[in-house]
Parts: sequence; structure tokens; C-alpha cells
Amino acid sequence: MWILLGTTITASFFDSLNPSAIAQQMMLQAMVKHKRHIWFFILGIGTANFVLGMAIYYGIAAWISRLLSSLTRAYPLYICGAELTAGLVCLAAGICLVIQTRKSCGQGESVGEGGERVRTTAQLAPLPLFLMGAAFCAVELTSALPYFGFLAMMASYDPIAPVVVGLTLVYDFMYMLPLILLYFGYSRLQGTALIVRLERILGKVSAYIVPGAVSLLGGVLAVYGTSNLI
Repeated sequence: MWILLGTTITASFFDSLNPSAIAQQMMLQAMVKHKRHIWFFILGIGTANFVLGMAIYYGIAAWISRLLSSLTRAYPLYICGAELTAGLVCLAAGICLVIQTRKSCGQGESVGEGGERVRTTAQLAPLPLFLMGAAFCAVELTSALPYFGFLAMMASYDPIAPVVVGLTLVYDFMYMLPLILLYFGYSRLQGTALIVRLERILGKVSAYIVPGAVSLLGGVLAVYGTSNLI
């Protein structure tokens, strides 16, 4: 039991040192108006990490993968056609969002006290932040080698279900700990010259994050669907 707990803490510590997650949270925390809403992003990451871990450990993810593979073999034209259609729709939507963002870029500014133009802070609702965190975690899970090592070692000991859930929750908390510390550190420095300059820089590129992500998703789906149809 102590070996499992030590492995959990060690693996989660190395897995938590995720520069992409930290960079994404800094970007979001700099662009949202209500800073406390970042908790929904962190909660989305933690929830997805726990649920996907449980699904992998108990074989649910493997069963879903086999089901999708069987459907693709049975109905290749319909599945690949749906992927291609969804990809083209997302790609078109992403391009339209980019164009719309460029047109409305100047409308998100206001005049400050000194006459300078100040960009207003974006407002992201809690649900989109939660979904962004969950989606980001799902994408990052494919490269989470410490997590897979932890799950494999836990499977070799075959503990009872409450122990599995408890250890996975410990891993999940350790995985989110740097993001939690980042939130409190950022809040403590809020209003300083460093944070003001950081928010000004990130605000120039934040408006293109969602359109770029939608366009990228559309391109990937379109290429994947086309390659399977050929």
C-alpha cells in the first residue's frame, strides 16, 4: 500500500509539470474578467483526468475504442463521410470566426483616462472554461506516460475499488496542484506592472484562440476522413 501511495505521488508530481497546461491557464487567466472563473477550467482538467483514468483502468475506454473500430469497419462510408463533413463545417466556421474577429478587433477597445485605447477584457462563461479544460486534458492524456505507468502499476496490485478511487483522487489533486498554486500566485500579483503588461500582450492574441482551435480541429477531421475514404 505504501509503495502504491509513493508511486502515486511521484508519478503525479512529474505529470503535473506540464508547461502547456500552465501556459494555457496563464493565457485564460489574463484574458477573463472574473478571475475566479478559472476554477472551472481547473475543475474541467481534474474531472476529465479522473474520469478518463477510471475508464482506462476498468477497460471502458478500450471497449469504446473497439466499438468505434467495428462501426468504422461495418459502415466505412458513413463514418468517414461524417468525419469529412464535420471537418469541413468546423473549418468553414473557424475561417468565418477568424474573419469576424479581425473585423471586430477594434470594437473591443475603450478609451482610457489618458486618451489611449485600452482593450477590454474578454468574458468567458464557466461552462466554456470547464469544457476547454476537459478537452485539453483529453488531448494531453495521449502523452501522459506517468499516468499510464501509475495505472499499470496499480493494476498489477489489483486493489479494491475504494483504494483505486482514492489513489486516483490523490493523483488528480497532485496533478492540479501547480494550476491551483498558479491561480493564487496570479491573484496575489494582480494589478502589478508585470501582470498588466502580461495581460496586454496576451490580450492581442487571445481573440484568435477559439477560431484557431476550431479551424485546426476542422482540418484534422477533414484530412482524417479523406484519408480513410481513399
